[in-house]
Amino acid sequence: MDTNPALSDWPVLPAGDEDGAVYRWREEQFRELGFSRSKAVELAVSFADLAQARRLIASGCALGLALRILV
Repeated sequence: MDTNPALSDWPVLPAGDEDGAVYRWREEQFRELGFSRSKAVELAVSFADLAQARRLIASGCALGLALRILV
């Protein structure tokens, strides 16, 4: 069973809003690390530490384990 929210349930932030820009940038950064779109969104809206995510992935940590550590 998929516990991810439907796309329509994901946060929608205004394009001109500074918080929205930060959210979109964080999502993009998590995507570049290899996370799926849904997981990148989950991480982007959470308090997950992007620098820690980068260190985990760079050290060879599997994405699934990194996700569990970050959230």
